[in-house]
Amino acid sequence: MSMRIEVEAGINGCVLITDSYESELKCLTQHSLAFLEQQTDRCMPRTLILSDSDATDYHLICNDVNRAVTDNLLQEVIFVGSKFISYKTSFCFDNKCFYETLSDFLQSDFFKRVSNQTILVKVAPKYDVSMILNRLRLLVHDTVLEIDFNALHKNVSYFRSKLQPNTKLMCMVKASAYGSGSVEVSRALQYWNADYLAVAFVDEGVELRQDGIKMPILVLDPSVDALERIVEYRLEPEIYSFRILKAMLETLRRLGIKDYPVHIKFDTGMHRAGFEKEDINELISLLNESPEIKVVSVFSHLVGSDEERFDAFSMSQIEYFRFCATRLEQHLAYPIMKHILNSSGIERFSPYQFDMVRLGIGLWGISCMGERLWNVCSLKTKISQIRNVKQGDTIGYSRNGIVSHNSKIALLPLGYADGIDRRLGNGKLSVWINGRPYPTIGNVCMDLMMIDITDAQDVKEGDEVMVFGSSQPLSVVAHLLGTIPYEVLTSIAPRVRRVYFDE
Repeated sequence: MSMRIEVEAGINGCVLITDSYESELKCLTQHSLAFLEQQTDRCMPRTLILSDSDATDYHLICNDVNRAVTDNLLQEVIFVGSKFISYKTSFCFDNKCFYETLSDFLQSDFFKRVSNQTILVKVAPKYDVSMILNRLRLLVHDTVLEIDFNALHKNVSYFRSKLQPNTKLMCMVKASAYGSGSVEVSRALQYWNADYLAVAFVDEGVELRQDGIKMPILVLDPSVDALERIVEYRLEPEIYSFRILKAMLETLRRLGIKDYPVHIKFDTGMHRAGFEKEDINELISLLNESPEIKVVSVFSHLVGSDEERFDAFSMSQIEYFRFCATRLEQHLAYPIMKHILNSSGIERFSPYQFDMVRLGIGLWGISCMGERLWNVCSLKTKISQIRNVKQGDTIGYSRNGIVSHNSKIALLPLGYADGIDRRLGNGKLSVWINGRPYPTIGNVCMDLMMIDITDAQDVKEGDEVMVFGSSQPLSVVAHLLGTIPYEVLTSIAPRVRRVYFDE
């Protein structure tokens, strides 16, 4: 295991955090507890599983653990190892358990009673931590989508460097944060002081609220039937038509609420949703006679800000938007935020950032300017089996994988049910093992795919395989499919285990 902190979904509604930094445990406070604060809400109980280590300063670790419990960062601590037993009286809190061996702990009732809490595991290399993790993980699967929070933070910083100090940052976390996991990504963005989050549908916003996200959340496509839930969970709807505006007003009047925050959308050329210039007078009249609503922002969406050939049209959109936003603000009794730039707009049209920008695919390291941003998501798996196939045999369904000479084939436990498009079979995609590419062979199956490793000298069962990541960018896979990175990311199935880490 690399030297890093990971977080993933645990059993029974738990959040599982694994800290593999330094076996001597000296960085418990510096790294582990800071990451714990970032990724969990204090309303959720927290348990630390801590093993002894040959290099541990036990007086120091006793002080750190006692302080963490006193500060309410931890509610329970489980100690594994005989050395901790000799320090039992040094821990001045009640909710603690001591186990002399890992086997003793694995046979305890902890795994049956644990639920709806955060579990921080910090175990020295001399113990087999996988025996603990495999009991606590929600998904035990060799295929994993890794999300690098350090890279994500660097990408946020890159786009922030394009902004004026007072420009606010809205981050898009719709579609489960583009397939990466909206709750975990949103917790990190909240910790890094983003100003707003945006989701597509009400249910996505409700999930974030239920998991402790407190920052403002814009709902881009609020349905009329879900407006009461928007109010209940303090979400802020996009108002893009008179129908949704009137339905929102009826809901607020029924609930007796005034000054509820909403966001007005203008259609400046996308022709997807929004008011038009001709609607402004009626919109102003309705807003001024409706104290139930307070407009927080007015915004629009650029159609082709990533391509130079659309620059003239992008500028016409910006000017159209400026006219509509200014006209609206002039007839309201309070100032409103204005925003039109998306990720590529931030890079190419930064002088028109107005009061806020919306950062989407740029979070994941995609730059329309060709900037070398940081790779955030890596899809990895492990070789399940290696076998020899004779010349003339075929591989997979429909006998498409024809073997022209005696070959060695590796079986990977992922397929189109995991989000691997069938068009990537038969040699179109190469995956990376130990720094070298190997092509697919045969059709991609529902749960499996095969690769040709005939020329490999150092490949064995259990080796890690990278589909996309640092060795092969996500954009390469998207290009092979004739699509965009958004589609590849959002196609990764929920059954693929998500692991979030900070190195």
